[in-house]
Amino acid sequence: MNSEYEFRSRWLIDRSRESLWDALEVLLASDDPMPWWPSVQVTAYDRNSLDLRASSRFGYALTFRLSDLRTVRPTQLTFESAGELQGAGAVTFDDLGPRDSAMNIDWRVSTGKAWMRRTSWLLRPVFVLGHHLVMHQGEKHLNAWLRKN
Repeated sequence: MNSEYEFRSRWLIDRSRESLWDALEVLLASDDPMPWWPSVQVTAYDRNSLDLRASSRFGYALTFRLSDLRTVRPTQLTFESAGELQGAGAVTFDDLGPRDSAMNIDWRVSTGKAWMRRTSWLLRPVFVLGHHLVMHQGEKHLNAWLRKN
């Protein structure tokens, strides 16, 4: 049963790439780098790794750690993922103009949850949709948070 996923998202952000990067640096220097994302809670953060709990609208949650965070200002952030989502990811930042940018999120993972592996032949579309909904919420709430801050 295939438990590997390639998730790609493109978030359009209402800030220039430099301004977005400045905001991300402030968030990464805080105790909670994701206060704007209701379905993703930071359970621990030590500047090198984030422990996260992501809740799906379909009633399940996943816990995982993003570690080995590497940044190249203002173009890229990469990370490794362990726990119930194992793999690696990269976020690249495109400048779209004086007031707009894009975050391109490429995350390749496999699930560590036994029930998800066993049911992926049937529920894979639900898991993909669940990820899409969480990411759509993240884009929407990040833009709202940035407008306020």
